[in-house]
Amino acid sequence: DNYGYGGVSLNLSKGRVSSFLNGGTTQGNYETREKNYRYFQQNTWNSRADYTNYMNSFYLQGGVDVSLERDWSAGMQAIYNHSAPKPGNALSWTEVYDASTAVLDSLLYSNSDKDTGSDRLNLNFHTDKVWDDKGKKMTWDVDYLRDNRDENMGFLSKTLLPDGTEIPGTNFDYNYLQHRKVDVVSSALDFILPFEKYKITAGAKVSFTNTRNGINYDTSDPTLVQDDYFRYKEQIYALYADYSREYSERFSMQLGLRMEHTHTTGISEAKDTEDKHDYTRLFPTVYLLYSPTDGNALNFSFSNRISRPSQNMVNPFPFYQNKYTYACGREDLKPSYTYNAELGYTLKNNFNVSAYYSYSDDVFFQVVDLDAETNVTSFLWENFMKTHAFGLNNSYTFRTKWLQAYAQHGVSYRRTTSSAVTTSPEEKGWAYDASLRNTFFFNENKTLLVTLSGSYSSRQYQGIYLMSPTYSVSAGMLYRLLDNKLNLSLNVNNLFVSHSKLETMSNGLKIIADNQFAFTGFRIGVSYTFGGDIRSKGQRNSNEDIQRRL
Repeated sequence: DNYGYGGVSLNLSKGRVSSFLNGGTTQGNYETREKNYRYFQQNTWNSRADYTNYMNSFYLQGGVDVSLERDWSAGMQAIYNHSAPKPGNALSWTEVYDASTAVLDSLLYSNSDKDTGSDRLNLNFHTDKVWDDKGKKMTWDVDYLRDNRDENMGFLSKTLLPDGTEIPGTNFDYNYLQHRKVDVVSSALDFILPFEKYKITAGAKVSFTNTRNGINYDTSDPTLVQDDYFRYKEQIYALYADYSREYSERFSMQLGLRMEHTHTTGISEAKDTEDKHDYTRLFPTVYLLYSPTDGNALNFSFSNRISRPSQNMVNPFPFYQNKYTYACGREDLKPSYTYNAELGYTLKNNFNVSAYYSYSDDVFFQVVDLDAETNVTSFLWENFMKTHAFGLNNSYTFRTKWLQAYAQHGVSYRRTTSSAVTTSPEEKGWAYDASLRNTFFFNENKTLLVTLSGSYSSRQYQGIYLMSPTYSVSAGMLYRLLDNKLNLSLNVNNLFVSHSKLETMSNGLKIIADNQFAFTGFRIGVSYTFGGDIRSKGQRNSNEDIQRRL
């Protein structure tokens, strides 16, 4: 990997007006590698793809806030992100072996280029109003988001004999040009209402998302794909309220309830289909805290959460890696729901232990389908899993004058059932996870410090996919000078490169994926702060959840 980032942040405050301006750019490239092994009855396919991805982007963020009265303020913010088109490259080849003799039968080779550019603009208006010294407050945010993305991809693949001779008629030319435009209008109105013995927070939120996605294909086999124009609209209406109360110095409680109504519409012109969904759900939360003595605390929590699919997951366009491998979204993909319950104990804010149970329904993920007759492998998004999990976690913080260490580990058991006919009906097993972060201070004023951290995850099931053990080790050094205004840093990530390896069954056939998304990387950083200590208002928006799904 070879890339760099540079940025500047300015804050200004004068009288009733405060403003800020941030900007930065990222330039360079990074590499990833994907491998998979597909075990058909007649032959075995060993595939490898090496990707080179280029970054050429910048962002600008600015805002201004005005104190209209002593307890009333209003402001605006704007964020612009631009990623210039810069082609990425992928080389992939597949070795096909005879399953009975393990003799190389043929080679499948492809060389592809992908050119992606994007622009995103987010405009925000907000106002805050405080009514009295007790903290009664209202906040109101209105946002508009425009996200444009253009992607041009093409490759030429061919099949070769073991000696490198091209097999006539096996060429596959594949090109597509995809345009995506997303508009999001959202708003959130929140109230904080403290009373003598309790506090109520309540609010409402709405968001309207309109996605237009068009694609044009140019392939040597037009029967595989067809041009399409896909529109996806999402409307979310939410009402929520929290009630919190301290009954004594020893016991407090917080109750919450959120009601959401969602309406989605997906229209595919090529398939001539229109898929609509309407659903209303209640999401309760409970949090209890009891401190029997000083330094000891027991807590209990219960929550219900929703996880919605991202834009690429509901996009029905098929995308090919070669003639025998493709991925596709599903326009009627539904959200998944998770219920969590946890009981925890804390000793002197240093030692924590907790036990939890969670249940997830309608979990969406990519179903792998190996077709033994055509040797085609497809990755299709579906709601097909239910997961039960329980576990025990423990963490401890250790502090001295020269060392601060945070250790965390946990053991868990997970059981997943699948309704997809191509997969195993059930997978279950135990898992162990651990992490350790150390910070060493080399002088009394703590201006020279070194960090060393690591993590480990045992062999475990994630859904129906069996993950091999993974680990990571990173280190860093920070030196603060000139009264902490100048910071010099050096970081090394992934000292020992760990692969992301998983295996699963499809139609009784095994597939193993061995991917490498991160290599050992070095990062040198220099930052300097000048002027007075003026704190920025920070980013405001009411569409953060939608941005994560673009």
